[in-house]
Amino acid sequence: MSDKKNVLLIGAGGVGTIVAYGIDYVGKSNLSIVVRRDYVKVKDAGYDISSVDYGNIKGWKPANIYPNVDAAAASGEVYDFIVIATKNLPDIVKMEELVKPVVVPGKTTLVLMQNGFDLGRPFFVHYPKNVILSGVSHIGSHNSGGVICQTQKDKAVVSYFENPNLSKEQQETKAHEFISLYSNDKNDCVYFDDAKWYRYRKLVYNASLNTVCALTGVDTGRLAFSGGLDTVSIPAMREVVKIAEADGVKLPSDVINSVVHSDDGDWFEPSMRVDVKKGNPVELEVILGNLLKVAGELGVETPILTVVYNLLKVVQFRLKEEQGLITLPKERPITDRVFK
Repeated sequence: MSDKKNVLLIGAGGVGTIVAYGIDYVGKSNLSIVVRRDYVKVKDAGYDISSVDYGNIKGWKPANIYPNVDAAAASGEVYDFIVIATKNLPDIVKMEELVKPVVVPGKTTLVLMQNGFDLGRPFFVHYPKNVILSGVSHIGSHNSGGVICQTQKDKAVVSYFENPNLSKEQQETKAHEFISLYSNDKNDCVYFDDAKWYRYRKLVYNASLNTVCALTGVDTGRLAFSGGLDTVSIPAMREVVKIAEADGVKLPSDVINSVVHSDDGDWFEPSMRVDVKKGNPVELEVILGNLLKVAGELGVETPILTVVYNLLKVVQFRLKEEQGLITLPKERPITDRVFK
């Protein structure tokens, strides 16, 4: 009987495919993947991968490839780990509901290899006895029709979203077990013992620079030269730090300076800016929406972040309408609401 773990990865895009290949490279898992957009091509010919970590690979595919979660469930396989590497858009798809057919309560460990903050909360509601791991990926990789181009090394930080129903030891054990399935001599996958701290640290950038660049249509360099860095983004960073402090998280005293200088020398377009430029919905709710919910619960005022969020909701509305996710009536309805 094989002692390999059954792993299902959902979301084999640019990042997800490199994660999947890394897991397959280690060889300690029976790997299955869910591929939606490029299913027919990948099922027939596999992925062509150009990777700074692994070199050039022609026609790679794992043992099992499914077009959707229901098909993965219908296979009868019981999964030890489910890695979710999709874009995180809960205002369009609620992943905690989508994965239900393949989750065994109390057994399956879910790995959220996604952007965002406070991601564990909806999963704990649905799966109160399951370990939910946090995977923060630092990687440059994109997918174009089943051709993967990885330009920056795969660096991943794994921890766990604290589940009060489970022991710390149980959750730590699962985190290290997943790392053993994924970490290899080509990538850099490490354990970090505080998911909340790490994701707050990442939010100092994402909630202030990623969002404002998406809203204004400029890169981080032009945001600085225009004055928007000083008038909008840095005040937004201060609000993130205040929320973190109220939530019991002490970020480094130089965190704002470090974040501002992280793109030095580069006219860098953050991911949300790129999404808007491509006409794709942005990860608004998990980056700003969840943060503002926590701020409200803690009584922290967030005037800058709130305005940025509400303006981006309008942008998100437009993006979803353009993709046919929202349908409006031909004639605009008339309201009797009185505005003051």
